[in-house]
Amino acid sequence: MCQHGRVHRLAVTLALLMALWTIALPSARDLAPGSTESDGLRIVLDALADRFGPTEREPGFAALRPKLARAGLVPSPMFDDVAAWTTRGDSWRAVELAGSAAGGVYHIGLRAEAPRPAVPGQYRGRMRLERLAAGRFEWTVSDELSIGQARPSDLAGALDTILRVAERSTEVSARAAIAERLPRAAARFGHLLRLETLTLQPDAHGATSVRLAVRLTPDGIRGFAPRYAAFLERYARPVRLSLVVADPGGVTWWTLEAADGLWTVRLRVRDGSLVPLEGPADRRLPGRLRATADLSTRIGRFGVGARRLAADLALTRTPVEKGFSALFLEEPDWQLPFLVETFLDSPLHYPFETPGSEVALTAREAPGGNLLVRHYRARVRETWILRWLGGKVDGAVGDFRRGAESEADLYHRACLLALRDDLASLDASQ
Repeated sequence: MCQHGRVHRLAVTLALLMALWTIALPSARDLAPGSTESDGLRIVLDALADRFGPTEREPGFAALRPKLARAGLVPSPMFDDVAAWTTRGDSWRAVELAGSAAGGVYHIGLRAEAPRPAVPGQYRGRMRLERLAAGRFEWTVSDELSIGQARPSDLAGALDTILRVAERSTEVSARAAIAERLPRAAARFGHLLRLETLTLQPDAHGATSVRLAVRLTPDGIRGFAPRYAAFLERYARPVRLSLVVADPGGVTWWTLEAADGLWTVRLRVRDGSLVPLEGPADRRLPGRLRATADLSTRIGRFGVGARRLAADLALTRTPVEKGFSALFLEEPDWQLPFLVETFLDSPLHYPFETPGSEVALTAREAPGGNLLVRHYRARVRETWILRWLGGKVDGAVGDFRRGAESEADLYHRACLLALRDDLASLDASQ
């Protein structure tokens, strides 16, 4: 676990870019040009472009990053490292980070007490490591990014607009809209992501079934980001995923599949809202769901994965906060090299023991500027074999940081700014 390692950030960024490119782009013009929502969305994109763009790290944070990469599964050496923390207690250690953009570069460093983000693009990170018992630890991490005056209700309203547009579109009209209305973004995103399928099928219940398939194409960026392309080819292409999100009654609401670089999502909408994939379309998304996934990939020569990885999802839908939390309380069926799995039974069960592990992502109204907030909590029980597994993770992080990271930063920023500029052009044309 390296919360600020770019491997995790990379996955989040790619998911964001994919969602914006394949869903938001065809309907961007349907957001009222010149409106508060349209202006707010551009500010959000600016903030994300800053945060995920080229970064200059202060010496203290630069020294901390490799320690974090090694400490995710084996925290004890870092727990005892006095230089790694800005505050400490008898059984806990903590560090805070602050970040902001200046001169086209994002600056981030350690702080004893980081200020609350106020200006769009400003960031605060808080990390705490607690020793629960000998060899047993709990990580708690939160990230806050200021996104300006865009309210959670504005972002939710934009999503509703996107879903309504999907209901009255066809594949032909959606593809034409991408090329015509957002040419800069389509060109930038198109180097790495290719829209292979976009099926919009109305049914007898008044709903529209959506099937969206996007292929990861690292060769498309090899000319200007060769190390990033090689990293994606090695670590992203082997990922296989089958995810089903259902309600407590077992009714499926959407699915996500990934194999050989092709990511496919299936969902169904009516009147701007998600409805179950099958049957009558008069239900609305409940506040509690269950996500179940089979996931596998390769780390070096070894295949690793998990079957029936389950999370209980809770949606937050108040006027001032929109988001979700995922709570993991059930150990999956691990797919690991034989000798590794033999020694890992108890350590791999520990993160799922009550109170479990959790991840949450929310957009939240706050005085002085609204925030995107990410929260992470997980427990770790150390063993010598986890040191081996942690070494493999550290190797992937190292591969990313040796050249691929800087190329990824430049590319992600260019994509987000291209989308921002296209939205500005749409406003100016009205």
